[in-house]
Amino acid sequence: MNRLAPALLAVALLLALAAPVSCSIAGRSLSLDVYSDGYVLVTRTVSVDPSATSVQVPLLSSVVSNLVATDQSGSPLSYGLSSAGTNITVYTLGASSVTLRYDTSNLTSKSGTVWTLAFAARFNSTVVLPEFSTLLSVSGTPYSINETGTSPEVSLSPGAWKVTYGVPLGTTASGGRGGRPLLAPAQVGALAIAMAALAGGLYYRRWRGGRPGPTSGELRPDDVQVLRFIHERGGKALELEIRSKFALPKTSAWRQIKRLERMGYVKVTKAGSQNQIEILKNWSGAV
Repeated sequence: MNRLAPALLAVALLLALAAPVSCSIAGRSLSLDVYSDGYVLVTRTVSVDPSATSVQVPLLSSVVSNLVATDQSGSPLSYGLSSAGTNITVYTLGASSVTLRYDTSNLTSKSGTVWTLAFAARFNSTVVLPEFSTLLSVSGTPYSINETGTSPEVSLSPGAWKVTYGVPLGTTASGGRGGRPLLAPAQVGALAIAMAALAGGLYYRRWRGGRPGPTSGELRPDDVQVLRFIHERGGKALELEIRSKFALPKTSAWRQIKRLERMGYVKVTKAGSQNQIEILKNWSGAV
């Protein structure tokens, strides 16, 4: 029996070395950016052991999209979702921290004009509500309630939470977390006249010589900002990066990207499960 002990110890050591090294996580930050269309951008950063090869992180929802995992320098990391979709295993490869970003529409619900955000978190969290929204209630006692620009911000302790809020009626998406008031009646009339004149001008141009091609004059200021951001990132950027940079709701960002694509400034391709936006070479000088 004593002769077998060293051999058994060696086998156990080899099995331990061959097993994948995973580690536990330490919470660093969790933020939920709530948009007026009900989508929530979840950003979760955790500290990990650099000697580990993987880490498992629970997700706030099993219904997620546009999921991106990056290390402390912003480099993308590989990951795998559990069969139930409630956990993600990130292959850290020596990273000291992991940041997850993903969208979900599964944390909010609406009854009449009142929205409810419901989630459970193991760490302190920060909730940023849509622009111009009104915080109605919080299920417990928050650490603090502040305002970031025109967005209510709530700091919460670990646990299960429900936050109710209202978004102003008669608003439309403005490209931020919420909306902006519609034009006053006097402005509506002036806008209608201007739109009619513009439509007549376009019809005349098409009648005279066909459809005009894209020109830099067609770009709006926010289009130029998006194109400049993509240009500064080497001519390519993920849709999620654009939405995070400019705090755009998912629907607003997609409409803007598709408009730029129709105008010939960008093209949209798939990079894994993500939409990658690339500036076309013949339009790169526009930014």
